[in-house]
Amino acid sequence: MKLLDNELETILNGISDFILIISPDKDVIQVNDAFLRCMHYTREQVIGKKCYDVFKAAGRKNSNCDTLCPLEKVIRNKRHCQVELTRLGPDNKERYAELTIFPIWKNKGEISKFIEISRDITKRKRDEQEITSRLEKMVEERTKQLNATHEKLLHQDKMASLGKLSASVVHEINNPIAGILNLIILNKRIIEEGPVKAHEMKLFSKYLNLMETETRRISRIVSNLLVFARQSKIELKEIDMNLLIEQTILLNANLLKINGVKLNKELDSSLPLCHGSEDQLKQVFMNFISNASESMGAISGGVLTISTEYHNESDSIVIRFTDTGSGIPQENISKLFEPFFTTKRKGKGVGLGLSVAYGIIKEHGGNIYVSSQQGKGATFKITLPREPILS
Repeated sequence: MKLLDNELETILNGISDFILIISPDKDVIQVNDAFLRCMHYTREQVIGKKCYDVFKAAGRKNSNCDTLCPLEKVIRNKRHCQVELTRLGPDNKERYAELTIFPIWKNKGEISKFIEISRDITKRKRDEQEITSRLEKMVEERTKQLNATHEKLLHQDKMASLGKLSASVVHEINNPIAGILNLIILNKRIIEEGPVKAHEMKLFSKYLNLMETETRRISRIVSNLLVFARQSKIELKEIDMNLLIEQTILLNANLLKINGVKLNKELDSSLPLCHGSEDQLKQVFMNFISNASESMGAISGGVLTISTEYHNESDSIVIRFTDTGSGIPQENISKLFEPFFTTKRKGKGVGLGLSVAYGIIKEHGGNIYVSSQQGKGATFKITLPREPILS
């Protein structure tokens, strides 16, 4: 093959980028001085040799070079291409090169030769890797700092919640205890004043009933706290959900009657048996029935509809409690399941009921959804998997 003339050779040798002229058969026709200096080759060691013998690609055999070579990409796409390759330098260490391959065409549309212009970008790549490594370390350190700050804030939040819980519980338990103590003192005074008369026996009975009511109130508060703190162990057993709802309704029959609530049951008779905690789920249902009753009692009664259905696709049971009470303001719906949130009058509740219910349903692998319009009642929808997996 005819060598390039002296002028062109002088121009090529004056360029700091590596330049190779390669034949369609991948023989090196010409190469500039910059390439020879960097790769520690003589011109005789390169000219006439296959390019894939000159470039020993890192981590691959020469036999794979044809399938990975950028020259093939130029032939396939019939246009120039630019790629980054990893190559072995003269010291057998990996070096990075940025290659641009330009095809030179004959009149008949065939490739006459390839002009390869490459640039050693090893320093740039290693600088990028170093910067990336430093950034990763900075991110790792920052993440550790953020985690430590998060743990600290979480601890502070827990302590604040504990203080709020303690204050609320002390207030809620102190009231009935004070009432019980006053009634005990009153009973003792009646006894100390002499023989107990008939009308005083009626007072005794009245006071004992009040003491029983207040004692049960304390028990409910403590029970809610145990569930809220997850101290009560959930034991799964086979449940007839319709029967469990019927039992809960029976327990709340008097409450419904007092508040003038009519009951509408739409229980799916084909509902399959499921697994769950009877006591815990009964507590959830009692909470919804109680809240609905109080809501409708405030407007002189209404209708509570309790329905059940089975969803075959998700293998889950859906329970709905729909009342015709006063409804829930939209701004309160997102707060309903927050601990200590309550719209009840002072002394009527510590605001743990719905929070406990939410926790129980979540622990069963289920969900609670609320829909309501103020003045048009509310619907609480519970979805429960038929076979919950407890953690």
